[in-house]
Amino acid sequence: MNYSTAIIILGHGSPVSKANNTLHEVAKSVKEKGSYDIVQPAFLQFEHPDFSEAVDLLVKQGAKKIVVHPYFLYMGSHVTKDLPFEIGTAEKKYPNLEFLLAPHLGYHEKLIDVAIERIESISEFRISNVDLKSQIVNQHPIEAESFKIIGGQLDESRFDAMELPIVKRLVHTTADFEYADLVRFGNNAIEAGIDAISRGADIITDVRMVEVGISRERFNKFGGQIRCFVADADVIAQAQKDNITKTAAAMQKALGYMDSSIVVIGNAPTALLKLIKMIKEEKARPAVVIGVPVGFVGAEESKEELMKLDLPYISIKGKKGGSTVAVAIVNALLMMAEGKHAHP
Repeated sequence: MNYSTAIIILGHGSPVSKANNTLHEVAKSVKEKGSYDIVQPAFLQFEHPDFSEAVDLLVKQGAKKIVVHPYFLYMGSHVTKDLPFEIGTAEKKYPNLEFLLAPHLGYHEKLIDVAIERIESISEFRISNVDLKSQIVNQHPIEAESFKIIGGQLDESRFDAMELPIVKRLVHTTADFEYADLVRFGNNAIEAGIDAISRGADIITDVRMVEVGISRERFNKFGGQIRCFVADADVIAQAQKDNITKTAAAMQKALGYMDSSIVVIGNAPTALLKLIKMIKEEKARPAVVIGVPVGFVGAEESKEELMKLDLPYISIKGKKGGSTVAVAIVNALLMMAEGKHAHP
């Protein structure tokens, strides 16, 4: 049977034969769910068919057009150099054959959901209310070994029993011990965060990446809602009208939900500065602010302003931070809140 359009799902390839079965399964599922006529897996290394062999197979089946999807997470040399070379070589061999290049996997919110599902499928965590140190049940061996290494290199005496679980999780998330020196806890922030979670407070985030990273399984036990307005049409319109960032406009929209909530800013210094302005104007009084934006423009300055406020905050001194750091802090607080309820 001949097909005018075909799809190649291109993977790296492994010298371990069984490891390549995954790409065959992906190609089969894409074919079925996408209702495509033909989907051909191909490999850049170690396994057959390679790209040129896959093209030959499809041409023999009558393909006039080939859509190539690089099944790669990162924009590395395979995507930017190797694949264009392979396509160029094939075009010279088959000058009448049309190639269309689909984007590589890259960042996508659905991949975040999959990652969270994978993570939460292997472990459950419980924090003892006696000392609030990490007591991990059914912990994955790799994670257990990681925390063992962290404990061996970290001077735990520098932190109290409530700070230590957060510090360890920050180091574990970033693989960077400098976070132990940079993290700041202000005005009983940990206690305020645990209390807010326990009474069902909402969480307001600056970006979707923070929103989707928070453990819904844990958070949903307490009855609050996670709110992120950055992609709302009215927020985008307001940002354009006022010539401000979408994250700053999203903080403005969140004002009606702000009091006694937990505000988590992991990406945008402009969102943190907008929040600080509303707090100083006494328009908002969140229960706690987790402000850890990252970057070279405004991040350090916005966090310095946060740490001057007379309200509970958790922050990271300097330019470091980010959405993953914010998520690590929130999820650590959720585990502590779980422990508090499990051991009242």
